[in-house]
Amino acid sequence: MAETMRRGNRKNTRFLALAFIAGLLAGGVLLGGMLLPFSEDLKTISTRLEDFTPSLTTRVYDIRGRLIGEFFTERREYARLEEIPPLLQKAFIASEDQNFFRHPGVDPFGILRALWQNLLNLRVVEGGSTITQQLSRSRFLDNRRSIERKIKEFLLALLLERRYTKEEILEAYLNQIYLGHGVYGVKAAARLYFGKDLTDLTLAEMAMLVGVARSPSYFSPYIDFSAAQKQKRRVLRRMLECGFITQEEFEQALSAPIVLSGLEKRASLCPYFLDYLLKELRTTFEDWQIFSGGLKIYTTLDADIQRVANEALKESGYQGAILCIDPTNGYIKAMVGGRSYEESKFNRATQAYRQPGSTFKPFIYAAALDSGFTPSSVLVDEPLEFPNGWKPQNYERIFRGPMTLREALEKSVNIIGIKLLQEVGIDKVIQYARKMGIRSNLRRDLSLALGTSELTLLELTTAYSAFANGGMVPEPLAILRVEDTAGHVLYEKTPVVRRALSPDTAYIMARLLQGVIERGTGRRAAIGRPVAGKTGTTEDFIDAWFVGFTPDLVCGVFLGNDDRKPLGPQKTGGIIAAPLFARVMKEALKVTPPHDFSRPEGVVEVAVCLKTGLLPSPSCKTVVLPFKRGTAPQTVCTSCP
Repeated sequence: MAETMRRGNRKNTRFLALAFIAGLLAGGVLLGGMLLPFSEDLKTISTRLEDFTPSLTTRVYDIRGRLIGEFFTERREYARLEEIPPLLQKAFIASEDQNFFRHPGVDPFGILRALWQNLLNLRVVEGGSTITQQLSRSRFLDNRRSIERKIKEFLLALLLERRYTKEEILEAYLNQIYLGHGVYGVKAAARLYFGKDLTDLTLAEMAMLVGVARSPSYFSPYIDFSAAQKQKRRVLRRMLECGFITQEEFEQALSAPIVLSGLEKRASLCPYFLDYLLKELRTTFEDWQIFSGGLKIYTTLDADIQRVANEALKESGYQGAILCIDPTNGYIKAMVGGRSYEESKFNRATQAYRQPGSTFKPFIYAAALDSGFTPSSVLVDEPLEFPNGWKPQNYERIFRGPMTLREALEKSVNIIGIKLLQEVGIDKVIQYARKMGIRSNLRRDLSLALGTSELTLLELTTAYSAFANGGMVPEPLAILRVEDTAGHVLYEKTPVVRRALSPDTAYIMARLLQGVIERGTGRRAAIGRPVAGKTGTTEDFIDAWFVGFTPDLVCGVFLGNDDRKPLGPQKTGGIIAAPLFARVMKEALKVTPPHDFSRPEGVVEVAVCLKTGLLPSPSCKTVVLPFKRGTAPQTVCTSCP
């Protein structure tokens, strides 16, 4: 009886198949007439078939080749067919298109089988589209359900099969398919769900991955693990029926545990830096290349330094920015543009124009050293009043009388800065700032000495590179090279370094700025090795700065509220910005052996009186200062008791 029923079912199936084929033949003329309106569209689409590479993710790497970011419209890593395990290929074929290697692009028997299963279950449990049809739909058509789209899908599948091999179609399909959570293609999906390369997937994991493809919004294990398990069983059963796995493998895979890698929101390590990169990339590449071309972008960033800079600013509780640059070549090693990218995408390292306060004073002192002044030159710290009524003050609201330039810079004395600017000349100081990389507008009045002209942290940090690098200042550099998917170099940049200061002047400035940390306002920036820098604080404690350097790295810290509300009483650059500098620099240089600034032949170092800057008497406290040859003091101090 059962055998008779099976024979009857087979006869019914053959009858339905023959009827279906006969219907297709009988409707050929009608179908031809229906296709005429679509002929031009199909002609246009067919010309795009050669461009068969799907949208690929562009990947961004740090200076050590570590992935630090991605640009994409569809998150995808391309995998060639030989990179995809044969068992995973078979799993897709068993699940989606058992006759894939036998049909011409459409499968009448597959359609009948799907109709039969759907009728038996009184719901849609199986689709009739082949892998080629699915590729045609996802690659070239929209998702609207219509007769027109179905006809185009049908014809495109036939066109694909005529132009490409089955293997090429399968490779394209496995890279094109959407697998949930913004991920396309099996390679990216393997990382998303299991944190593995394709070659490391187990049979159970492969089956679950294939099951997700039916409907990622329902069958993703991150959404409904039970539904994903049912899909896994369905795929394994199909593989068994097709002879792709044994009964033993089927049973083992059914009971094998599935461990998901965890669907965590991937916070970018360097979002402000990626935005900065994007702006530069767009000067050379089109958006489709950047977001869909699968480029490899190798950058100057150091992920380790970036990570500690991120943490330092976040844990400080202040809004602001941190920037680290290699002074020898301009490589941007870290860029933190704000406390939280989610809260604000405004990059305070490159876009925030703020008053730098006393961090501007080194430009005045550098110009002064080339105008006949020395570290031992003396100016008087005293009350000043100008014809317009301006009465500048020092931070401490006191006046110290005669002071050497060395002491005035270490203590960041405003009055001496103003007097020095008067002596040297505003135009000359502006000229020096320009040579060192300051591009922003600078005020042509004496308030320039107090850092009232707004500029960016990127400008200021780059300019300080001249002090660290023997007078040579580099252009900031973020991108080393860009490669295509085949490894061909499409874009490459080399460092651009130019002379801004003489080696003698740069070295003397580095030594004077060391004194700021050893004896002056920047003591909290000490890191246990030769280091120099300058504090900056604006009126009413609105902005706090510290920019410092070793011979290997320059680091700038800016803290300030976007609405310019005061940071709080006594929140100076030396109090709140200098410690962030020290934290970042200690971590950044922990594997770099300490070494001092290199003294040029044109500079001599002489022990002088700490107070007067003259040659010391036996009773003087001393400090060793650098002087250009022929400018060291010749007089012995007589002021010390």
